[in-house]
Amino acid sequence: MLIMHLAQSTCVCVCVCVCSFGSNLREFLVLEYASGLFSHHSLWQLAVDYFDHCPEFGRVYLELQMERVPLETERKALKVLRICEQRQMNEQVRSICKIMAKRALSNNRLGSALSWSIRAKDAAFATLISERFLQDYCTRGSFSDLDLIDNLGPAMLLSDRLTFLGKYREFHRLYGEKKFTEAAKLLLSLMTAKIAPRSFWMTLLIDALPLLEQKEVIFSVDQTHELMFCLEELTSDNSKLEPERLAQDDDVESTKLELLRLALARNLAMAIVKEGTVEA
Repeated sequence: MLIMHLAQSTCVCVCVCVCSFGSNLREFLVLEYASGLFSHHSLWQLAVDYFDHCPEFGRVYLELQMERVPLETERKALKVLRICEQRQMNEQVRSICKIMAKRALSNNRLGSALSWSIRAKDAAFATLISERFLQDYCTRGSFSDLDLIDNLGPAMLLSDRLTFLGKYREFHRLYGEKKFTEAAKLLLSLMTAKIAPRSFWMTLLIDALPLLEQKEVIFSVDQTHELMFCLEELTSDNSKLEPERLAQDDDVESTKLELLRLALARNLAMAIVKEGTVEA
C-alpha cells in the first residue's frame, strides 16, 4: 500500500509539473537542478549554462538568481557583471554597478567608486563622486587616481561635474607640460562657459596667478578683461565667496584678492603693450 501511495504521489507531482510548464517537463527539471547549483558557492557559474538552455523560463530564473548573488569581492562582482552584460540584462547591470559604487565610496575608494558609477551610467552618483574628488583636491592639493581621470574620454560627458573634473585635470596636465597658452585658454573657458561650479572659481583664479606672473604674456587683453570680470562677479556678493585651500580668515582672503587684482592689472598693461606693438 505504501509503495502504491508513493507512486500515486509521484504521479500527481509530475502531473502538476506538466500542467505548470505545459508539456516541457525537461525544462522544469533543468530549472530545479540549476537553482540548486546556484546555491553552491563554487558551482553557481555552472548553473548559468543550464538556465541558458531553458528557452521558456530560463532567463526569468537567471535574472532572479543574479540579483541574489552575494557580491563579497570586486572580482566576483565583475564575474556577475560580465554574465549580465553578455545577456543584455541591463537592470541587473545597473544594480550591480550601483551597489559596488556605493560600497567603494563608503570605503573612500574614489577611483573605484567613479569607475563603477560610470559603468552604471549613473549621472547623479558620478556627480557626487566628482564633488568628492574636487574636495579631496582642495584638501591635499593634488589628484588621486590620475590614470582614471586622465582616461575618462567620452565618459566625462555623463555629468557636468564630471566634465569639469576631467577638464580641470587637463588644465593641470597642460600646465605641467608648460603649454601655458593652451592651459590659460582652457582655464578661462571653464569659468566663462559656466562649466566650473561657482564655489570653485576662486581656486581657478588662484591657479591663474602663476600664468599671470610669467615673463611672457600668456593672457591677451580680452582674456584678462574676462578674468577681471569673473573676479568682480565673484566678489560682488560676499555670501557666495567660499575660500578654498588656504586659511579661512578675512586677512588671507583680502591678501588673495589683492594679489589677484595686482597680477591682473600688471598683465593687462603688458598685454596692451604687446598687442599694440604687434599692430604697429
